[in-house]
Amino acid sequence: MMNKSNPSRSWRPWLIAGIVTVLLAGILFFIPVPYYVFQPGSALEVGPMVHVEKLSYREKGSFLLTTVAVREGNIYGYLAGQWNPEIELVPKKEVLGEGENSREYYERQEKVMKQSEENAVIAAFRTAGRPVKVKTVGVEVFRTLEKMPAQGVLQKGDLIQRIDGQQVETAEELVKKLWDRKPGDQVRVTFLRKGKVKTRTLRLAVLNGEERGIKRAGIGVVPVTKRKVETDPRVQVDAERIGGPSAGLMFTLEIMNQLLSKDLTHGHRIAGTGTITPDGEVGQIGGVQHKIVAADKAGAEVFFVPADTHPFDQNEKLAKATVKRIGSNMKVVPVHDVKEAVRFLDSLSRVKKAA
Repeated sequence: MMNKSNPSRSWRPWLIAGIVTVLLAGILFFIPVPYYVFQPGSALEVGPMVHVEKLSYREKGSFLLTTVAVREGNIYGYLAGQWNPEIELVPKKEVLGEGENSREYYERQEKVMKQSEENAVIAAFRTAGRPVKVKTVGVEVFRTLEKMPAQGVLQKGDLIQRIDGQQVETAEELVKKLWDRKPGDQVRVTFLRKGKVKTRTLRLAVLNGEERGIKRAGIGVVPVTKRKVETDPRVQVDAERIGGPSAGLMFTLEIMNQLLSKDLTHGHRIAGTGTITPDGEVGQIGGVQHKIVAADKAGAEVFFVPADTHPFDQNEKLAKATVKRIGSNMKVVPVHDVKEAVRFLDSLSRVKKAA
């Protein structure tokens, strides 16, 4: 007599195994860890992001800005970071500002990008010897810090105009006005909110963190300088949802390229990174090793990187080490300012003509 087995029982172990696998995957992907995952992003052509009105010039080559892909960490990312050299795990406390959450972090990066775009326009026109008008409007409150004097008094978007009756136009000026004050001192803050001028008295408190062992006093805001930049021709820069200040140098070069109707690329694919000041100085950035990888994958021939000028600067060293590690033929060119970058680009023209 044959023993007939139940067909439904034969696939039950596979069903259970599948359910367990799905649950484990859920654990790996959805349980957070106190890290952000940084890894190579993309290398994007800057030309389509920049438009100088009345001009339609386009270079034969291309300028590329480079990005770092950033996401909140999970167990999967943490484990991958233990063996994949392209994945960097950065503790959240080193990424987020005081009292800042992930949403506010990304908002801050977009705000910083907007300032970087403005700096690039100013630097490009000044370097090209073209007139540019810059009018500082005041110091915008990006957010207030918890349990600090400004909380509940100032709001996001308020425009701080005076401290104790003295005008402040930039975030740096605001910090300087409070630099010599002590916790407990009172200050009168005059600000603009929805077209109305208001004045409030705040008692200064100790800011978290110390500089050279000195406890600094403040009102507890994250300030941003608000400006109006006027040029002729007008310039529009649209980086979509890319955040951070590190595309400043590449935006500056692309704006100059269109403004001067001069092919600064000389037919080459030029990638790079670096913050930019209104005077054209190039500053250090984060994640340069990831940007090198992104640029190499995009076929860049040259990579502009901020020159290491101070003992703790690492951009130039890390960029060269990464090129060597991945076996790239890309040339790393350290620069201190935009003029130095332009001089190198001019040398590419001479080499091409000599060939």
